[in-house]
Amino acid sequence: MISFFRSKELYKEPTTLKGPEDAVTALAFSVHGKFLAAVGPGGVNVWNMSTHQSVPFSSLPMGKFGTSSATSATRSTQLPEKGKFPALAWLYFAQRSLHILLLGTLDGQLQIWDYIDERMVSNLEPTVSVSVEKLQVLSLDVYPREVAFGSHAQIVASYTSRSVLVGTLRADGDFKQRYFTTLEAGFMPKTVRFDKNGNLLVFSMYGGIVTLLDVQTGYTLWRKSDAPEFMATVTLDEDCKDFIACTTQGFELWDLNRMVLLKEFEQAPISLSLPKHACFSEWKTKVIGGTDRACAEVYDIKSGRFEQRLKYPNGGMVQAVAAYPMQDRFLVAVAGANGNRASDVILWSKNVQVRDPRTIPEPGSSDKYHTIRIKKRYIRSMTCILCGIWIMLIQTFIIMQFSDVRKTIPVSQ
Repeated sequence: MISFFRSKELYKEPTTLKGPEDAVTALAFSVHGKFLAAVGPGGVNVWNMSTHQSVPFSSLPMGKFGTSSATSATRSTQLPEKGKFPALAWLYFAQRSLHILLLGTLDGQLQIWDYIDERMVSNLEPTVSVSVEKLQVLSLDVYPREVAFGSHAQIVASYTSRSVLVGTLRADGDFKQRYFTTLEAGFMPKTVRFDKNGNLLVFSMYGGIVTLLDVQTGYTLWRKSDAPEFMATVTLDEDCKDFIACTTQGFELWDLNRMVLLKEFEQAPISLSLPKHACFSEWKTKVIGGTDRACAEVYDIKSGRFEQRLKYPNGGMVQAVAAYPMQDRFLVAVAGANGNRASDVILWSKNVQVRDPRTIPEPGSSDKYHTIRIKKRYIRSMTCILCGIWIMLIQTFIIMQFSDVRKTIPVSQ
C-alpha cells in the first residue's frame, strides 16, 4: 500500500530544556533519539528525551569502559560542565546497548563519555607531528552511527592546524589511531563527514574546496574547488548527495556530485556573519536553519520559500539547531548563542500523519525515509482527463436514452 500524505500543521513548542548558562554552539540527538546534547563555551548539557530531565556527569572520570581506575591523563581532565567544547558526535554500540558521546575540546582533546552509567570512560589526545601550541577541534564524525555486533566505529576529527585524525573505537573501549595527516596550505577543514562508503568528505572553510579522502590511507580520491567560497558550516544529507552550506549570503543547497547550486533559501539579510547550523527535516522536504534574529526558520526545500519562524524566547542569535524523526512526530531543537546568558534549549514538534507505518524505518536504521510526491501539474492533468471521461460518459448516456425514446414513438402512416 502506498501512502500519500501532506501535513499542513506547523511546529509547536512543547517544552523548554534548562541548563546551559552560556552560549550553545552545537546540538545533536543521539541514535534512536534517546538523548540530546548541547555544547558551547559554557560546557556540555545532556537531557533524556523520555523524561526531559538533565543527565548529570560523574564527579570522577573513569579510565576505561567498565573500570574505575582513572589514568593520570583523565585525572587532569575537566568535567564537561566546566570545559569549552566546539564539537560533538553520538555513537551507539548495539552489542552493549551503549550510547557514547564524543566531545572535541579547544585544546585538541577527544573525550568519550559512556551513557550506560553516565560516566566518562576515556580521554584521548592525538599524537601531533607538528609544533602547535594549541589545536582546537573543529569537527567530529563517526561511522557508522550504530555499530553492529562484533564491529567497530570509525572516528574522524579535524583541527585548526589543517589536520585530520582518523581512528577506530570498539565497544570495550579500545581506541586505535589510524593516521594523523596535515592538509595542504590554506585548507581549513571546518567540517568532516563520512560518506556512505565510509570515506572522508572534508569541507574547507575558505576557498570553495571539498576533498574526498580514503579512510584507510588518507590519500586524496578526488578534489573539487567550485563549492561555495565560504562555508562556515556544512550539513550533509543521508544519501551524501546534497549538502547545506552556511555562506556569506545565508543557507544554500548544493549538489555534491555535480557541485552546482540547487537552491537559495528565502532569508532576510545577515547582520552577524557568525556560523549558524542548518538541518534537513521531514524526510528531506524541509530545511531548518539558525538566524541572528532570535529565531530559527523553516524553509521548503523544493521552492526555497520561508514557511515558519521558530521563535527563541531568550532573544539574540540562534546558532544551533538539530532535528530528529520520531515514530509519530518530527522533533526540532533550537538553542541561543548569547554569551554569559542562560541559553535554554527549546523543543519544537510537528505530528506526522502516515497511513502506512511501514514507510517509517525503525529508529537507528540506515534506510532512508521515502515519500512519493506528485507534481501539481500532473494532478491537474489527471483531473482534466477524468473530467473529460466523465463528460463523455454522460453524453453517451444521454444519446442512448434519446435513441430509446425515439424507438418507442409510433411512426404515423
